[in-house]
Amino acid sequence: MKGQARHRFVFRLLQIALGPLIRRKFNYSSIRAKLANKPAIILPNHVTFWDPLLVGISFATPMYFVSSDHIFRLGITSKIIQFLVDPIPRTKSDTDRKTVISMFKRLRAGKNICIFPEGKMTWTGETDRLHATTARLIKRSGAALVTFRMIGGYLSQPRWSRYIRRGKMTGSVVREYSPAELAKLSLDQIEEIIKEDLYENAYERQRKEPQAYRGKKLAENLELALYICPACNSICSLKSQDDLFYCSCGYKVIYNEYGYFTGSDTEKPIFETVLDWSKWQNERVVDLAKDFKNMPLDHVIFEDKTETLWRIERARRSELLGKGTLQLYKDRLVFKSPDKDYTFPLDKISNLDIHGRSTIIFTTATDENYELKSKHARCALKYQDFYRQLKTKKKGED
Repeated sequence: MKGQARHRFVFRLLQIALGPLIRRKFNYSSIRAKLANKPAIILPNHVTFWDPLLVGISFATPMYFVSSDHIFRLGITSKIIQFLVDPIPRTKSDTDRKTVISMFKRLRAGKNICIFPEGKMTWTGETDRLHATTARLIKRSGAALVTFRMIGGYLSQPRWSRYIRRGKMTGSVVREYSPAELAKLSLDQIEEIIKEDLYENAYERQRKEPQAYRGKKLAENLELALYICPACNSICSLKSQDDLFYCSCGYKVIYNEYGYFTGSDTEKPIFETVLDWSKWQNERVVDLAKDFKNMPLDHVIFEDKTETLWRIERARRSELLGKGTLQLYKDRLVFKSPDKDYTFPLDKISNLDIHGRSTIIFTTATDENYELKSKHARCALKYQDFYRQLKTKKKGED
């Protein structure tokens, strides 16, 4: 069976075999969409680790997904995935020209492409910023545009959680734009319609249409997203256990099945939602980064032990460089192992991102790609947040 015919067969087979299971798992409902224009670029919002399957079972027409390149570094598993569905690799920490070339090649062959324009799953339940080049990519492609919005996904499986909660989730096409329609729009107009079509705020919806999302250990691993205590302002002092989220200073809240924080009868929570807490946390990071600017060069902002450092080759392989401790200073990221220390100046890191819940991915100015992994639940987001602020300060000084 030739490539394209095989991919169509596998796409339909997966819909038949996995569709009912996925729908039941998430209590997911959608109407199988039929596209009026082909080829098309399908843009969904990104809410769960299962989104490619959820989107795939929602369309009658096959599509090729742009995927994080880590799935191409899994040995024989990667070869099977490539044989069955042939995804397009993208290095998460870098803007990849090879990815764009591969997408345009498929579109010219009349194939549909699916891209998650946020580039990552939401940590807070609110649709994140779009990748800066999304509108330009749509405009240059000459393809149709299909926007697809999923509702209820964040509370069904928050990015920081290992567990799926049973609630309600839906997916539907917001609108299909023909090439002729897109040709009349400016880049700013295209960006605006994508933002508007994909925007979802889990907590705004909960206030209008309350829905319980029941499961086990509802708060577990919440410290992957929230790492500054609003009561004592300390970093990395928050822990989770079952439905409880607490700090060493004594502050504690319960995360309930509606996704809200509750306190005790005598004390209300400082923040009601993960989104509100996160917005405050982002403001604190900005202030703290200003303070760290005046710290000595040898001051460790924070560190994590039992880390592994890997050098990665795009969509091919990973090489273990060492096991040790990861440290952030105001001007550099340092990995210390018994055999060798690795120092990465922040102004020499072109981008730093997160794959999944806790894998840190970054690219250096010399186009080398690295991953930092941990076997325990440690917060990767704090490294990304402070990297962005500290590097911004460095650029401003220069």
